[in-house]
Amino acid sequence: MNYYLFSVENRAITSRHLYPLNEELTLSFPGDLFFPFEIDDHIFLLHKMEKCILPYEFIVVKMNRDHGTFVVKVSVIYQQAIPLPAINLLLSEDQTKGDFTQISKREVKAMTSLMRILSSTTILSPEQAASTSTASRQIDQAEEEDIIFDEREVLDYVKDYIRNKGYYFEDEALYNYHICLKTRPFVILAGLSGTGKSKLAQLYTEALGQQQHFKRLSVRPNWNDDRYLLGYLNTVTGEYITEPAVEFIMDAMKDQRNLYSLCLDEMNLAHVEYYFSQFLSAMEEDQPKDRCISLLSKRAQAQLEREKKENIFTEIYLPENLLFTGTINIDETTQPISDKVIDRANTIEFFNVDLEKIPEPRETSDPLRVSAKAWQSYQVKKPDTSYQSTIIEINKILKQADIGIGYRILHEIGLYMANNNGLLDTQVAFDLQVKQRILPRVRGTENIEKMLNELLAFSKSNKLTRTERRLTEMKNRLKRDGYTSFWR
Repeated sequence: MNYYLFSVENRAITSRHLYPLNEELTLSFPGDLFFPFEIDDHIFLLHKMEKCILPYEFIVVKMNRDHGTFVVKVSVIYQQAIPLPAINLLLSEDQTKGDFTQISKREVKAMTSLMRILSSTTILSPEQAASTSTASRQIDQAEEEDIIFDEREVLDYVKDYIRNKGYYFEDEALYNYHICLKTRPFVILAGLSGTGKSKLAQLYTEALGQQQHFKRLSVRPNWNDDRYLLGYLNTVTGEYITEPAVEFIMDAMKDQRNLYSLCLDEMNLAHVEYYFSQFLSAMEEDQPKDRCISLLSKRAQAQLEREKKENIFTEIYLPENLLFTGTINIDETTQPISDKVIDRANTIEFFNVDLEKIPEPRETSDPLRVSAKAWQSYQVKKPDTSYQSTIIEINKILKQADIGIGYRILHEIGLYMANNNGLLDTQVAFDLQVKQRILPRVRGTENIEKMLNELLAFSKSNKLTRTERRLTEMKNRLKRDGYTSFWR
C-alpha cells in the first residue's frame, strides 16, 4: 500500500461539497504518463483551482488502464482542507507542481494532523491496530485539551489570573477585548504609556495556557514596508531571509490546535499601512485559505526554480488560530492612524488607571488550558442586526459633515453584538461599538460643529453614555482649539 498526492482541476470535485463515507469518484489519469496506482493505494487530492488539499483520504478500488481512469472511495473524512501555503510548509515544490507524487508516511501524518480526522471506514490489520491504539491515546490526550469550558467561567479565570499577577483591568475592558478578538482577530489598544496595553494581550494569552505562543514585537520608526514582518529575498545569494513575525505565523499555520497571539507594540511609531497593508487586506477574506500573503513575485519564483533552490516559501496565510493586537500611543513621536486601519479594528482606550485598585501580586494557579478549537467555539459568525436601524440614523447625522459608515463597519458592529452573547449588557455593548468603531472617524474644524451637536443629542436621547462623554470632550476641544478628533 502506497500513498499518493494526485492533482485535479475538475470543477465537479470541490472542497465545498460534502462527500460521505464510501462515496466513489471516477478520476482521469493523463494518458501520456505511466499509471502508478494499484488497488488499495491511498490517494489525497490536490485541487489546483481551489489551491488546497481536499479534506478526504481515498482508496483506489477500480482501475481501467486502457481508458486512463480509476475509481476511488472515501475512506476517511477530515475536518478541514489544507490551503496551499500550508502545503508548501509540508511538501516540496516539486511534489506539488506535478500531476502526482508519492508521499511518505511521515508526510501523510503531518498532513492529516492539520486536517483532523472526523470519521473513517479504513480496515486495520492487527499491526496497524496496535499502532493506532497509541495514536488513539494521543488523540484522547489532545481531546482533553479541547475541553470547552463555559465562556464566562473562562473570563473569570482570566480576570483572577491577571489580578494574581499584580495587574488590574475593569471587567468591561477585559470582556470588551475578548469580544473584539472574537469579532475580528485584530484589536488596537490605545492610551497612555505604561497603562498595561501590551500586558493585557500577554496575560490574556498566558491565562489561556498559551504562554509559549505569545510574541511581542516592538515596531520601529523606520518600518516603511512589510519586509520587517515578512522578510525578503536576498537576490545575491538566492536565500529568503525570514523575520520573527513570519516565522511565528508559519508556526501558527503548522500548529492549529493552539492559539497564537502576536502583539505589535507601539505600532504607530511607523505608518501602520506601510508595513501592515497586506495583513489588513488578507483579514478581509472569510475563509482562511483565501487569507494569503505573497512572499515572492512570480518572476522571483521562476528565477529560483531555474536555480533549483529548495525550501523556498512563496506565500503564507493567516490561520484562524492567529490573533493580532496592536498598541498605540498618541503623542508627538507617533504617526496618525489612517481610516484604512481604523475601519479594520476595534480601538479600546486605556487612559484612566485606578491606582488604588491595583492588587498585590500573589502566587498564580496553573493556566487554564483553552485550545484554539475551544476558543473558536465561542465565536458567532452571524451578525446581530437588531441595532441596524440605529446605526442608519447615526449615519444620516454623520453625512452632514461628509462622514459616512461603510458596509464593513455595519457588518462588524453586528458581529460584535452577536459575539457579546450576554457578557456585557446589550446597551453597554452597543455604546462601546459606537465609540470604538464610529467616533474614530469623526474629525474636523468648526464646519463639523452642527453635526457634532446633533450626534451628542442623539447619544443622550439613546442613553449612549460612553459615546456622550467622548463627544462632549471632542466638542470642548473644538471650541478651545478650532479642531477636534477622537484621539486625545
